[in-house]
Amino acid sequence: MDGIDLSRILMTFDENVMKKIVLERIMISKEQVAKTESEIRFHEHLRRYAAVRRFCYGKVLDFASGCGYGSHILSSNPDVDLVIGVDKDADAINWAEKEFNGVKNQFKCVDIESVHEKFDTLVSLEAIEHFEDKTLIPRLADRCGIDHIVISYPNKKSTHFNPYHVHDFNAQTILDMMSEYVCYHSFVMGDVQFLLFLRKPLKAPSSIFSNIIDLKG
Repeated sequence: MDGIDLSRILMTFDENVMKKIVLERIMISKEQVAKTESEIRFHEHLRRYAAVRRFCYGKVLDFASGCGYGSHILSSNPDVDLVIGVDKDADAINWAEKEFNGVKNQFKCVDIESVHEKFDTLVSLEAIEHFEDKTLIPRLADRCGIDHIVISYPNKKSTHFNPYHVHDFNAQTILDMMSEYVCYHSFVMGDVQFLLFLRKPLKAPSSIFSNIIDLKG
């Protein structure tokens, strides 16, 4: 077999076999798994804010805004005049002010119960499950005159593995909480449920909205 390099052929064959093995059985360390999962969760948070951005308008309250990246995403909607991110974590707010403060973004380190100014839109993404008081969101919306609310929450049981979650919600629980509002849109992203609400007109009889879910179907 003059001219044929058998050793090179065998080496190429071995390399191809190894590639096939690696492709079918991912060789990854615990550290890589943890890092990748963390990156996926972060990207999902960005996607959630990007998904609700189009529903925001006017002066927006980003409740439990954390480090501010979500408020920044919301503010890129031309229909939004200003986003105020509120969180009681001083370190998070300091970071937000350093990285995202701008013409359309402000951040405040305050308890949510002290917020009383007028807003057009309230955004609360994966926050309500962290608070014992289930009336927090409707009371906040009432005292701030908010007519439009965007809420998201885990649509699965999470209290058994997340020590910071104190409630497991379902859609009916949220609808019952938001009795002064009409749920006009809902959607799911992964294991997170989104519900969008508009305040009911004061003079409208309740019967108009009693079958809103059936009407949407």
